[in-house]
Order: sequence, then C-alpha cells, then structure tokens
Amino acid sequence: MTEKVLQAIETARKDFKVLNKSGENNFFKSKNGEPHKFSTLDDIFTSCKEALEQQSVSISYVCEYDEGLNFLKTIVTHIPSGQYLSSRSIIGHQNSTPQQVGSGITYFRRYHIQAMLNLEADFEDDGNQASGKNTNEFYSNPKNNMKNNGYNR
Repeated sequence: MTEKVLQAIETARKDFKVLNKSGENNFFKSKNGEPHKFSTLDDIFTSCKEALEQQSVSISYVCEYDEGLNFLKTIVTHIPSGQYLSSRSIIGHQNSTPQQVGSGITYFRRYHIQAMLNLEADFEDDGNQASGKNTNEFYSNPKNNMKNNGYNR
C-alpha cells in the first residue's frame, strides 16, 4: 500500500519552491557554447524539503551490499502511516574503490529523488548517453520542450 505516501508527495508538490539549476556540466554545451546547467542535490532539497516535512514525508538513503554488488537504496516515507516508496540501484561491485562507490552514491542520491518526486532537474538526452551515442553535442533548451507539461519549476 502506497496511497498515503503518494498523496503526501502530491500535496507537498504544490508547495515546492522554484527548482534552481546551479550545477554545470562542461561535457554538454548549449548552442551558444555555455555549459549545461542542472539541479544539484542541494538545489533539489532547497526546492522541496520544507514542503515534504510539512506533509511528514522523510527521505533517507541506505547503502547495501548483496552478492558482490554495492547498492544505494533511497526511501521516501510517509511517517504517520509508515508507507514508503523505495528505489535501489547498483553503485559498484566488490572491487570498486571507495571513490567509485562514493561517486555512485552522489549520482544516484540526486537521480533517485528526481524520479521519485517527478522533478525536472536535468535535460532529457533521449537516452543517448546510456546507449553510447555521441553526447558531446549541442542540446536544445529544455524549457522550449517542456512548456506545457506542468512541471516547469
């Protein structure tokens, strides 16, 4: 059962603040040559933490190890009901260095919470990076593609 946690998230979303994009990725450039801007984890929590707390929603992270793999698990809990959502991703294997695991933790903390709260905190590359296509190309301004989706924050 997840209806209470989902309802609390949707109620909180109404009070989310503007989602800033203070991070820069120099591997992606805009058409005018500027670095790609994205929302950092701090930007994300600045936008939503207060509203989530008002709805008694907590976000926690747990590192797990299972059968030679390191995982990061993100848990979004509605405290009064105990209902929760979770997401788990591989962040390394038994031979990963602490730096590699740390990088995975940082990356997935941000991306899990973006997905779980339905935030548009990064531009959509249409799966190009994951599919190995050349991603060091210009991208169009995501605001032009997202005008009518209701999630421009």
